[in-house]
Amino acid sequence: MSNPLADPSADSKISQCEQAIEYQFRDRALLELALTHASVSRTRIESNERLEFLGDAILGAIICEALYHRFPDYPEGELTRIKSSLVSRTTCAVVATQLGLSRFLILGKGLMTHQQIPSSILAGVFESVVGAVHLDGGPTVVQAFVERADRKSVV
Repeated sequence: MSNPLADPSADSKISQCEQAIEYQFRDRALLELALTHASVSRTRIESNERLEFLGDAILGAIICEALYHRFPDYPEGELTRIKSSLVSRTTCAVVATQLGLSRFLILGKGLMTHQQIPSSILAGVFESVVGAVHLDGGPTVVQAFVERADRKSVV
């Protein structure tokens, strides 16, 4: 995978993404990886898929804890229903769109020709950014990031 930090315009793009998500990375390579789709990577390991896997789990845990505290009288089934809606691909894609993550995605040429980025890719990039923020800043920082992102998207 090429290093966008070696390219001044890519460095600017990373900085713009940090501004959009309101988080500055200590390890900017994590953000680069979070934004890198498999279509442009030499191997799947060099794409955002592993961060997406982690971010999905982290996001689920953050949402579950928030629902647990916010709705103390709701039974497990109702909490599960609400959680499923909040962490769905559709919702994650909406959050990614509201954050403007599509402007920063690193995609292969085939995907760059599409008029609109598929919602599955948008959802995945949000989850991968969640994973990257968690690794870079820890649980408190990622929880604050998710809360800000949810408020921005009015989810």
